Amino acid sequence: MKIVHFISSVTYGGIEQHVHELSLDQKVNNEVIIICTHMIKPFFEKDFNVYAVKNFSRNNIFYILKLLLVLRKINADIVHTHGSKTTSIFIKLRQFINVSHVATLHNIKKNMTPYNKSKYVIAVSNQITKGLDTKYSVISNWINFNHENISESIKQEDHAIAVGRLEKAKGFDLLIKSWINIKRNLYIYGDGSQIQYLRDLINKLNLDDKIFIKDPLTHKEILKEYIKAKVLIISSLNEGGPRVALEALALGTPVLSTNVGHMNSIFPKEFLAEPDDEDSLRSFLEQYVDSIDDINQQSIYKYVREEFNLQSQSKKIMSIYNEING
Repeated sequence: MKIVHFISSVTYGGIEQHVHELSLDQKVNNEVIIICTHMIKPFFEKDFNVYAVKNFSRNNIFYILKLLLVLRKINADIVHTHGSKTTSIFIKLRQFINVSHVATLHNIKKNMTPYNKSKYVIAVSNQITKGLDTKYSVISNWINFNHENISESIKQEDHAIAVGRLEKAKGFDLLIKSWINIKRNLYIYGDGSQIQYLRDLINKLNLDDKIFIKDPLTHKEILKEYIKAKVLIISSLNEGGPRVALEALALGTPVLSTNVGHMNSIFPKEFLAEPDDEDSLRSFLEQYVDSIDDINQQSIYKYVREEFNLQSQSKKIMSIYNEING
């Protein structure tokens, strides 16, 4: 089967890694082609044939026609779009090209129109399916590494960590405000538009000796940081995954999270904080962060390693391709 993955991102993050890992697994028995922006082309071109477009716009007829020519040249069996923009663009093109289409919904969206115009949608968690009015399946994110190989010879330290883009949706401002009475240090790994605001907030609350914003790391480096940490904190207001939780749990690192994405399929609801609720997050963290050594999540580590692996999820996605390709 000839498969095209279509993404419009300008930076390489969680969704792009999702596409990369899925494509590598599919590549074993299929031909996989990536259509993306020039900015992320270098991440994919060593593994795949890549068609890079300078600018993706829902309304720029020049780029839409250029994409149509590219798709006709490829002559794929499946076009798999990731995100609202690529899904919207493909919806405009599909009357001019005969190819099966599936769209992945990675996050909560206010406007579901592009997805509802799709014939089949894959959502990465149940929580983000509200408003979907088309055929869909829930196939969660996955982990894709050998936890035993990574964890060898890495010594655990005594701090907590948080990882992600420094944007409002990640709730790092609420996390910082909730850390006032916590004894453990917190390392936040990431970059984004809120970096100066968050640094100023840390300074304003006199938390400079406990909370440290650190530069983003490569995926391989951040896996090691999970192992060093006593606990991973997720303070997101909304999430599709979150993928970082799966990775930390698979490596045996406890997770304390808001009730976002598929977290309520892993933890009981009473062991999750309410999203976008500073009081709930503060109370939750004050109860558990400094006493995390007393909490046993061994059964959860085992469950995540068994249920959230790339091969099983990729197989489900290939089944959908076969179904819609008829």
